[in-house]
Amino acid sequence: MKVLLLAPEQGGPCGVLDYALRLAAALQESGVRVTIARGERKGRLSVRAVAAQARAFRPDIVHVQYPMARYGSSLMPHWVAQLPRCRTVVTLHEFSRAHLLRRIAGLAFTRADALVFTNAFERAAFGRWYPWSRGRGHVIPIGSNIPWLSAREARDRDEVCYFGLIRPEKGLESFLALARLAADAAPELRFRVLGAIPAGQRAYCEQMRQVSGGLPRLIWDVGRGDGEVARRLAETGFVYLPYPDGASERRGTLLAALGNGAAVITSRGPQTPPGLESVARFAADPGDALAQLRALRADPTAEANLRRAGR
Repeated sequence: MKVLLLAPEQGGPCGVLDYALRLAAALQESGVRVTIARGERKGRLSVRAVAAQARAFRPDIVHVQYPMARYGSSLMPHWVAQLPRCRTVVTLHEFSRAHLLRRIAGLAFTRADALVFTNAFERAAFGRWYPWSRGRGHVIPIGSNIPWLSAREARDRDEVCYFGLIRPEKGLESFLALARLAADAAPELRFRVLGAIPAGQRAYCEQMRQVSGGLPRLIWDVGRGDGEVARRLAETGFVYLPYPDGASERRGTLLAALGNGAAVITSRGPQTPPGLESVARFAADPGDALAQLRALRADPTAEANLRRAGR
């Protein structure tokens, strides 16, 4: 089998691009011939470039990953999903919270031979908009892009980490609010921002650094490799992940933290699957998160049980 996988260069970290490249590697290991389509001509996104590559490679499947930061407002992936004489698969990593215009543009993806969603919530959301596509929708959960290390006995129980992309709507503001609360209420705690800066988000990162500049026990630990991130997650005591739309199996950062044995405090939302409360504690806001931290630190047995359940 031959697969042409659309994965434009991003110019910075992108979770969907990382997923696409790891998928390509896994397919190649299983014997599938995979060619990456960058979809660019003279530095610009180009449907014609992908079409020319498809004619030369003659793939059995053209696979589109959507959205990616590089696409911006371009409809290039929507056109690629409709290339003639090609069977197409589209993986939609998010739809329910997309801008109205992006959801309308999703009509183009209904012509794909198969649609892949990362959880049942997203598949149902797309199906409500485009009910005729329901029979072609499949759920394939993501994995963690961060390695899982062996369990560590000694952990830094005074440290709380945030882990993820440094950009708006990822919960960083709530993490910094927790650090401010703890500066007076729990001064023994230290806080670490562990993440990467996507293209176009450096100004936002600098803004967050400035507004948190008065927090003496806050460390910015940005730009680490996957192995270094895994080691830090395997050594830290707690990870606070306040997702604006709630924790779910779509969140690779959640999987990375749980897989490396951190005690996770996170948020509940419409996508949160049943049973997640057995592996993480939920907090409605930073004040609630601080209360959860105190409760776990006061009960080492409950903390250890939570870590084991998450792994």
